Amino acid sequence: MLQPWFRLPLLLMVTLLTGCATSSLFNPYPWQAEQWKSALASDQPDAAITRLNRRTRGADKLLYLQERGRAAQIAGDLTRSIEDFRDVIRLYDNQDEQARIRASGAGSGIAALMVNDNAIPYRGQDYERIMVHGLQALNYWQTGDFDAAAVEFRRVTLEQQVAEQRREREIGDALADGEPVAAVSDFGSELAGLNSAAASVRSSIQNAYFYYLAGVFREATGDYNNALVDYKRAWEVNPDISLLPADIARVEARMNRRHVSDQGLVVIAYEQGFVPPREEVSLPIPTIHGYFAIAFPTYGGDLVGPVPLRIQQGDTELGRSEVATAVSGMAARALREAVPGMLARQTLRAAAKYEAQKRANDDLGLFGAFATQVYNLVSESADLRSWLTLPAYAQVARLELPPGPQALRLSGSGGSATVEIPVTRGGITLVRVIDTGSRLHITVMPTLEEQQ
Repeated sequence: MLQPWFRLPLLLMVTLLTGCATSSLFNPYPWQAEQWKSALASDQPDAAITRLNRRTRGADKLLYLQERGRAAQIAGDLTRSIEDFRDVIRLYDNQDEQARIRASGAGSGIAALMVNDNAIPYRGQDYERIMVHGLQALNYWQTGDFDAAAVEFRRVTLEQQVAEQRREREIGDALADGEPVAAVSDFGSELAGLNSAAASVRSSIQNAYFYYLAGVFREATGDYNNALVDYKRAWEVNPDISLLPADIARVEARMNRRHVSDQGLVVIAYEQGFVPPREEVSLPIPTIHGYFAIAFPTYGGDLVGPVPLRIQQGDTELGRSEVATAVSGMAARALREAVPGMLARQTLRAAAKYEAQKRANDDLGLFGAFATQVYNLVSESADLRSWLTLPAYAQVARLELPPGPQALRLSGSGGSATVEIPVTRGGITLVRVIDTGSRLHITVMPTLEEQQ
């Protein structure tokens, strides 16, 4: 009869072997995501939605709903996208209501200690949660529900503030618990790509792209006070956005009724490519039993850089977009900030696995040794889950053009297209461009009316 201490590893091993299709252990998440990313890149967004439909009911439904909401948005199925993002927001809100991990989640935590982080249902990243609200705001804007869009833009700001406070508490708790923060420096070569990518942004939470679009939304509706606040927040997060000084000065002039222009503004929001997937690397973890090699998530050092959107009218180039938010950098920084806690869990896990194998060798002979070796092999895989249909870079451009319909030629990494844009005197027109690598998905957003 098997000893009680050995039943858990065997039970977990059987569970892994029978449930691997959804556990991301034998089918790493980036491999799964290639199916719908390829469909989006090959201009078959409906196929991407179909591939995601059957995956939105499991333990990782939050992740798959985020993916499907984004895919549906690209496909132009705004009803589907709005509903998916509503469900995602409810899931995040439910997490907030939990003072502690649910009883069912506690079981997952035990499994994760013996297996790996893939055993924990996906709970999302702070930057992903903020992106959900920003993308939902654009959904509502496109459908003409401006009140709902205003609510979501407010939640973008609120979620960033709450996430910053939560991050400060987590860092404090990690230090208080003695998590091995200093140990991160021991893996300079293995985590060089991650460190480089994380250093490309100042924060994994603050999103200048949605601050900027919130400013555009509020300026267009005459809410100049809040528009000014949003533009200044965007500039504080990313002072390299060259448009912002003129935007701030223009809104200040509008507030004082000194802004007079015969032109209209065209703002272009350009979402380029897809965020890169996480990669797996082997790290030597020190334990009381010696060094153990463990699988760990990271990002490579060869991340694709931003490609600006070129804007032309006839043979004249009017401008190029510039990066407001490097979402790929935010993803890397979020992972880098999680490394200390992950190392602490991996150290405990490695020690527990060593003890299990030692006892199996002593008590169960060859069968025990073989079973625990298979179990350790199956369970040792890095958690590579993250929202992979988000854009790698969110960029912005602004033009001043004469009133009337204006034909612009837009050229990005995914091709070129000509779009006719209605320009109103003193007004603002937002043009959204999503570049999936083979085509530019272009939407001229409904015109907002200034509130007097």
